[in-house]
Amino acid sequence: MDGGVPPAVAIEAGQCDLLLISYLGIDFRNQGERVYRLLDSKLVFHGDLPRTGQTLRYDISINRFVRQGDTTLFFFSYLCYADGELILELKDACAGFFSEAELRTPLGVVLTEKDRQRRAALTKTWFKPLAYTDNNHLTAADLEALADGRPGEVFGPHHAQDPGLNPALRLPDARLRMVDEIRIDRTGGPRGIGAITAYKRLEPDAWYFECHFPDDPVLAGSMVAEGAVQTLQAYLLHLGMHLVLPDARFQTIIGLETEVQVRGQITPAHSEIRYEIEVMELTLLPRPSVIADILVYLGDKPVIRMRNFGIQIREKDGTAYRPPLGGVPEFLGRRNRAGEPAMINELHLAHAAKGDLGTAMGPEFDVYKEGRAPYIPNGDFQFVDRIMQLRGTRGELKPGAEMVTEYDSPTDAWYYLENSHPHMPNCVYMETSLQAAILLGYYLGATLKQPETEYSIRNLDGKATLVKDVDLRGKTIRHHSTLLMTSAVSGAVLQNFRYELSADGEVFYTGESLFGYFSEAALANQGGLDNGTYVAPWIEQNEPSAVRRIELPDEAAQFTDPSGGRLHLPGGHFHLVDQVDLVEDGGRHGKGYLHGRRRIRPDEWYFDCHFHRDPVMPGSLGVEAVLQALRLYVMDQGLADGIGNPRFALATSVAMSWKYRGQILRNDGELTFDVHVKEVRRDGERLLVTADADLWKPGLRIYELTDVAIEVRPDDTRDQA
Repeated sequence: MDGGVPPAVAIEAGQCDLLLISYLGIDFRNQGERVYRLLDSKLVFHGDLPRTGQTLRYDISINRFVRQGDTTLFFFSYLCYADGELILELKDACAGFFSEAELRTPLGVVLTEKDRQRRAALTKTWFKPLAYTDNNHLTAADLEALADGRPGEVFGPHHAQDPGLNPALRLPDARLRMVDEIRIDRTGGPRGIGAITAYKRLEPDAWYFECHFPDDPVLAGSMVAEGAVQTLQAYLLHLGMHLVLPDARFQTIIGLETEVQVRGQITPAHSEIRYEIEVMELTLLPRPSVIADILVYLGDKPVIRMRNFGIQIREKDGTAYRPPLGGVPEFLGRRNRAGEPAMINELHLAHAAKGDLGTAMGPEFDVYKEGRAPYIPNGDFQFVDRIMQLRGTRGELKPGAEMVTEYDSPTDAWYYLENSHPHMPNCVYMETSLQAAILLGYYLGATLKQPETEYSIRNLDGKATLVKDVDLRGKTIRHHSTLLMTSAVSGAVLQNFRYELSADGEVFYTGESLFGYFSEAALANQGGLDNGTYVAPWIEQNEPSAVRRIELPDEAAQFTDPSGGRLHLPGGHFHLVDQVDLVEDGGRHGKGYLHGRRRIRPDEWYFDCHFHRDPVMPGSLGVEAVLQALRLYVMDQGLADGIGNPRFALATSVAMSWKYRGQILRNDGELTFDVHVKEVRRDGERLLVTADADLWKPGLRIYELTDVAIEVRPDDTRDQA
């Protein structure tokens, strides 16, 4: 284990509570008729796990005693120091001395109504593994391979790293191993990010019974906790979380308070314990971590509960974990699916989205540690994973600088599962290309010359074309971005980029876009597209008589296809329109008009994702709302009638352009938009509908879209979702 002390040893070495109470004379009261058992405790690690050669010192305090009949309970706490540095605190601990009869009929852990309400209130989330595997049942042989440092043999080649990397990321050997079998449901549990069942087969003459205690063999709670530690370590490896660092250790999570409740003893009479683990949190920030709630069972009875139990992968002291000055690091451990070394990886881009920008991009960005700075989108709206190549020099914002980045598009992404057909939606095409492009300029240092200015990133203009409709489920999207121009003006830095996206070597999406970094003062003076003048929507200017209103609550019929097919509006994240007024022969082109509305709630899902500490609605979702209205128009007018097994698709070979001069904020209350149908073209079983559109926040027109287009075509793809 590379000289590291397991958590069980660090915890168990605090046996001083039993030593102290024995020194105080508890045996005079118990007369050898009662035995010690721990009931409750809270653990907080304040530093790294101890290392070989360090001396641990425990300062213990017994805070009070309680006598219940013949049973003595005592409440205590301790602080553990490694070579003088505080690393572990145990507090609010309770232990007691019990008779054989009292221990023979344990109550088990009792889940209260408060516990049930807390669990019912949990919301589902999602976490994308860094590498995927089909091995969700780990056998004893698999665990032995993980103890030998061979995750690639257990989970598949994408989990393997170069020889010599991460030698310490392995399970303990057989003597200390406290788990024999693990079953994983990666999307199970109340949070949707993991439900794990693990087993430990007990041997009555094993060392862990012989050592604890003489004439009173019982499995130490610290050893039960060690089984949970090892299970969560295996889960981190299962998710590929080790791939983002070259030389790391498993550590506890500093500052995390873990609650432990023990309501039964595990003795040589028991043949097996079972862990039921529900994962509560998975994150790469600040380092790859898992936090879980755990129940330990004897048969059907839960006897131990551990809440807020966490494990982390953290680099060893003095080893590389981030880009150096200039931003071009030595190899940091991550290769893509094709085996190419990544320059920076998912850990760094998680920090670029919602963490420490110095960790993300290098020490030049440490200047933003205290102030607000631009971030790329995070969570459900982050669509770039790795920087593979950079051709350019930090601080030199010259035209021609290039960056190659990648995004792994998972088969179970929300935008496939919630779409009416599992194809990539326009908002993801736009966002993955734009996020990759802006990363090039930001990484080169677009804002570093004015570190005192708190900039915000805004997209201004763009034009993009879907060259080919490719099934991207499970594929790696490769972005090639080129810087065309940088211009610094008062309160802003403007940059223009060209980009193309490919998968398996085939280009499928191209575009060009202008971004700006704006100071707070510059953003405060936005006047929209019409220099602060209110230009009314077409419906207000023309007051047409034949207006039909369509309401779109969650249960609206338009969100399902009565034939069981895929010609319907998508819901979930895509539900972006509440109401549409339709004029069949209206609009600027006289071919159809839709006026849409969406009530904006301050807690809309996308505000937390876009951006950290600078919440605005993504412009791509405004475009997506327009596309939903176009879908509604096709359905309402029966334009797809006669197409066999129809499904919606993005239009290929149509160059859509956009112009943004403002943004939707949390408290704007409402957005509205106009859609002017300009062409309806039917070519056999292919329908193309093209429109122009405008979008308003209260009082200002802020988006202008040209040639927004959708298609309807037969669904001849195999559903892999």
